Amino acid sequence: MAFSSIIIAVLLLCLLASGSIGPQADCDVYAATGSNFTVRLQHVLKDSDSLRWFQDENQIFYRRSKQVIRGKNYDVDSTGSLKLTQLTKDKSGRYTPQVHRADGTSAGDLPSVRLCVLDPVQKPKVTVTCDKTKVTFTCDAGQDEKIEWFMDGETVAEKEKTLTRPAEDVLNARFSCNVSNPVSSEISQPVQQDCIKPSDHSGIWIAVGICICLVVILVIICCVQSRWKK
Repeated sequence: MAFSSIIIAVLLLCLLASGSIGPQADCDVYAATGSNFTVRLQHVLKDSDSLRWFQDENQIFYRRSKQVIRGKNYDVDSTGSLKLTQLTKDKSGRYTPQVHRADGTSAGDLPSVRLCVLDPVQKPKVTVTCDKTKVTFTCDAGQDEKIEWFMDGETVAEKEKTLTRPAEDVLNARFSCNVSNPVSSEISQPVQQDCIKPSDHSGIWIAVGICICLVVILVIICCVQSRWKK
């Protein structure tokens, strides 16, 4: 009994583990919502053949010889490949063809395709947060989107949503993030930190200029006075 209980427990754990795998884990191909995709039939059809297409367990197209029984004639092309247009997420699934010859015999197990339909990513935006001497840049990426950071156009190592730097080290640096998924990518507008203002030396030069002007004025006054004395 104890051994049987262990076997059952192991099987349950295996089932739970397989169920925990993300829905995109076994995708053969990805496509964006609103796009078109053709599932290729890897078999040379004859006019007398019967063709079926399944989405998972659901039959979505059936043509016997040249007569379409389920679906529309334009659902497949001249080779029997399945045409999917204006994709929505409910079109995700495994697409499997079946071909039978005129005598009823099967053409065998034909290759199927697991299609995953994803929304294109949105253009991200980077926000800046100040914390004393540090600055944090945050990329508003989606949960399953890949993140890549750039500083002045060069890639940095961090791949998380947030990027923290000492403000003094990035006074004038421009940061942007690129987000992507298997069907698209977008990059944000570059931003700069505003926690610490770069040193402004313009006041010093103004003071120097004023001093020079005063010296020139004093020299002129001295020259004028010396002429009057003569």
